[in-house]
Parts: sequence; C-alpha cells; structure tokens
Amino acid sequence: MNFKHSVKIQLRFADTDMLGHINNANFLTYMEVARMSYFNEVLGGAIDWKKEGIILAKAVVEYKVPIFIEDDLHVQIRIDHISSKSFNISYRFIKENTPDKVVAALGTTLMVCYDYYENKSIVMPALWREKISKYEGM
Repeated sequence: MNFKHSVKIQLRFADTDMLGHINNANFLTYMEVARMSYFNEVLGGAIDWKKEGIILAKAVVEYKVPIFIEDDLHVQIRIDHISSKSFNISYRFIKENTPDKVVAALGTTLMVCYDYYENKSIVMPALWREKISKYEGM
C-alpha cells in the first residue's frame, strides 16, 4: 500500500506507562491527529463539520513493538476503500529513528459520513469522494 500522508507525532511524558512505553490508549488519539491532518490537507474547507461530518464507527489497532518517549514517531495514513456512506482508513505507526523504519503498529478505522442535524448517516458528498479519489489515485 502506498501511504502519501504522514504526520509526526509529538510524544509526551504523560503518554507513557510505568514501563516507559507509550500507553496503548494514546494510539487512538494519534490516529485522530493523523485523520484531522489528512482531512485538512485533502478536503480543506470541503467539510462543514456542523452539518455533514464524519463519525468513527470502528477502530482496530495491532501492536507490533513498543514505542518509547525517545522514538521519532510518524503516523502514515491512507483511505483504501470508499463505499456509498462510509470509508476505511489504514494507519502505519513508524519509528523513523530506527535504521529500517520499524512499523510499531498498524491500525484501521471505519468512518461514516453523518448529518448531525438529522442524526443519521448520509451518502458521501461527491466533492469529498472526488478529492479523496484524486489524492489516493483511486
């Protein structure tokens, strides 16, 4: 898979557990940071978050190796499948400071296009689909 978008994550002491690892609970936050960066770059102002937004329906993280505070962590992200009302995002957590850029974790999320006023899922707006498809080369 080709990941075009990458975000450097600032690791904080508060993110660590008693053993000095980055605590697993932080991975969902890092995924959110990467998503927002992706949406800002690819969709720009095309999302009216108060009207036509996106909700998280499912999140999965597969941990490979521990991440420590001194690691140079980057989260790579790509949208790899779009259906009428939802899309899948894949994530790679990369330790950039290792010689072979170790993959520390993998993740996926299922995102649903959502109308907050009507409180229901909606068909993905054509402009979103067009911009994402162009960026991802779909």
